[in-house]
Amino acid sequence: MILDLPLDITVDLGIVILGVLFYAGGLVTVMALRRFRESVKRDNNNNNYHADDAVVEAVVLEYTRRLRDYDRVIAEMRTKLDIVEVKTTQAFVQPHLIVQQPAPMSQQQQQQQAPHAQYVSEPVTVTQHPQAVTASASAEAEGSQNNGTIDYILKLLADRPRTSREVQHAIGRTREHTARLMKKLHESGLVSRDVNSKPFRYNITEAGRTRLTKEKQQPSAAQAPEILRQ
Repeated sequence: MILDLPLDITVDLGIVILGVLFYAGGLVTVMALRRFRESVKRDNNNNNYHADDAVVEAVVLEYTRRLRDYDRVIAEMRTKLDIVEVKTTQAFVQPHLIVQQPAPMSQQQQQQQAPHAQYVSEPVTVTQHPQAVTASASAEAEGSQNNGTIDYILKLLADRPRTSREVQHAIGRTREHTARLMKKLHESGLVSRDVNSKPFRYNITEAGRTRLTKEKQQPSAAQAPEILRQ
């Protein structure tokens, strides 16, 4: 279709329409390309964001694992230090408990001292008996005192678990003496040690409760002869 315009200008309408269509198609193509580029950028940003999250999560997990390892190592070191402290306490106390025995005399020395022994044997025997009685009495007194302290510790632990420091303040003994008593109770099965808590906490066991029950029943059994006498 051809249009005749004034001034002798001839325009082909089909070419005009085709040009308009090409222009519109190019415009639509440009807009589509822009939207495609924006969507690609958004996807890249999302991928980078997820990648950053993965890196941060990996770093956090690694530091968490290291902290757990450090905590485990510290707990092991504390346990070893407690063991070393108990051993040091034993090494400090045991040398004072050693009783020096006289060295055995040879037969020749016994023969040389035989004449003197005839005169001194009786007085020596008389003077040694009070020492033996005093030593046995002091040993019995110390044993009864330790038993009373042990029963008192078991009563404290029956109320609630306690640390070695709390037991020390309650019984008024030294740290070394308290550590030795708690080790003795633990080895006897009267108390248990909670190694998960720092510092360690001691709990009374069924054997310890049984001992307390027996201690409570002993006074009533001791009073029975007095009642019969009345």
